[in-house]
Amino acid sequence: MAERKIQDIVMIGAGNMASHLGLALHRQKFNVVQVCNRTPDRGIRLATKIGAEFISDPRKITPHADIYILAVSDAAIEDVGMQLHLQNQLVVHTSGTIGMEILADVSGNTGVFYPLQTFSGRKRIGFQRIPLCIEANSTRSATLLVEMATRLSGNVHLINSENRKMLHLSAVFASNFTNFMHVIAEELLDDQKISFDLLRPLIRQTVQNTRMDHLFHYQTGPAVRGDSQVLDQHRALLTSYPAYLELYNMISENIIKYKSLHGKL
Repeated sequence: MAERKIQDIVMIGAGNMASHLGLALHRQKFNVVQVCNRTPDRGIRLATKIGAEFISDPRKITPHADIYILAVSDAAIEDVGMQLHLQNQLVVHTSGTIGMEILADVSGNTGVFYPLQTFSGRKRIGFQRIPLCIEANSTRSATLLVEMATRLSGNVHLINSENRKMLHLSAVFASNFTNFMHVIAEELLDDQKISFDLLRPLIRQTVQNTRMDHLFHYQTGPAVRGDSQVLDQHRALLTSYPAYLELYNMISENIIKYKSLHGKL
């Protein structure tokens, strides 16, 4: 007899991650039987979209699902997990920074199902190319999670907790910090009544460059050129923005140091 695969799912949480993942699972014909969320509004909204039962009390979670996905904040994983009383059912969390061991007292059958993507409530995201990072405390559970993941994405990886933490840190630099740089640029331009649209072609080209190897070869700007005159001009323009001036100096100094350590472009 073939081993049972994951089909019936309980989603615990109804925030951005849970909503996007729940919808993706629903589109791939998984059966999300329950959505459990502390506050009803978002929980009911998600449950309605995917045809699931909504519950607010973790003690009312069905014991008969194939997997229980803790898609809650990092700070809530341990507390919510300890309310589940699921014995040996497969329980996973979706965090990029929390080790799998946090679930050790929740169940004897645990893992991590981490989509490496930024999620907001504003835009639907297709999962087909999203890296899905899998970890489990047994070969059988890893096999089940990989099978589930490959129904969502063609980009599935077995990654342990320590490597996942470094991956998450790198993602903060690559995405969160980059977006905040755009926020700063937008503010500087808004203050001068200049349209941010003028920067969009440059941003698109910068993103295109990330497809290449050895990214520092594509580093441009006054710091990498050692153009002290332009650097000083920029610093003068930032005197009214002391926090951004500090950031500008710190990043410029690091670019100069990196070039010094790794040689010329």
